[in-house]
Amino acid sequence: MYTFKAQISASLLFVLVLLGTAAYAQKPSPPARTRVKPQLSDTTRTPPAAAQNAPVQKSEAREGAMEESTMDEEEEKFVKLKDTTNYPFLTELHFLLDYGKILTLPTPFEKKAEGGVQVLFKNRYLAGVSYGYGSINPTSAYRNSGYNAAGTYIKPGLFYQFSINPKNKFLLGAQYGLASFEDSGTTVVESGSGLFEPYQSSYARSGLTASWWELCLQSEGNFRGNLWLGFRLSYRSLINHTNPGNPDVLVVPGYGKTVNGGVAAVNLFVKYKISFFKPAPLPGQTPQQ
Repeated sequence: MYTFKAQISASLLFVLVLLGTAAYAQKPSPPARTRVKPQLSDTTRTPPAAAQNAPVQKSEAREGAMEESTMDEEEEKFVKLKDTTNYPFLTELHFLLDYGKILTLPTPFEKKAEGGVQVLFKNRYLAGVSYGYGSINPTSAYRNSGYNAAGTYIKPGLFYQFSINPKNKFLLGAQYGLASFEDSGTTVVESGSGLFEPYQSSYARSGLTASWWELCLQSEGNFRGNLWLGFRLSYRSLINHTNPGNPDVLVVPGYGKTVNGGVAAVNLFVKYKISFFKPAPLPGQTPQQ
């Protein structure tokens, strides 16, 4: 009995195992997993040529825009600094007085005076004429003699004006001088032995003339209001002069001594200027009424 039940149990167990095995065998098995080794590829994305050139083109465009902006700013600055004044043909009228010569009037050796009128055209070209008087008594003209030359002179001239700033001017130019004068003197001849009285001879000559040219450098600055102070350096060269001789003409008024070639001179002057124009207003300013 025990054996039969055991056999039946074993048979049922075996049938169940077979059924389970059959069911497992009929179940589709999953596909085999194959490990595929990934292929390393260049993950760097290469942009197209147009995309590569885009940053360069943008940079060049940016630099070009900056350069144009800088040029525009410089041009704008230049326009702001540029003098836009429309100068009239007759710009200024000047009255000049040589105060250096006025200072010689109290001295016993020289008495000089000189003044002039000048006209400035287009704020660049200066034309003027000076008129003066001179009476010179050089103490060392001749031994045992006295000498005096006195007369008037006139000096027309042309200058070119450089405006350093509104209150300082520098001028280059030339003048032509023409003098009409007379000279006189006395000569004392003494006896070497002392046996005879000294002999005195006098002379006076009129109608003498002389001409010369001057190369001038001039600087002037504004003192106050319409008053300007300046100086002029000039080199004078004598063209011709009347010289009767015995004795020779020693001094020409307005020129100086006739010996030793050219003459260097310094003139100190004060000017009164009358302006016929108004400066153009700066950007942002309203014109003056």
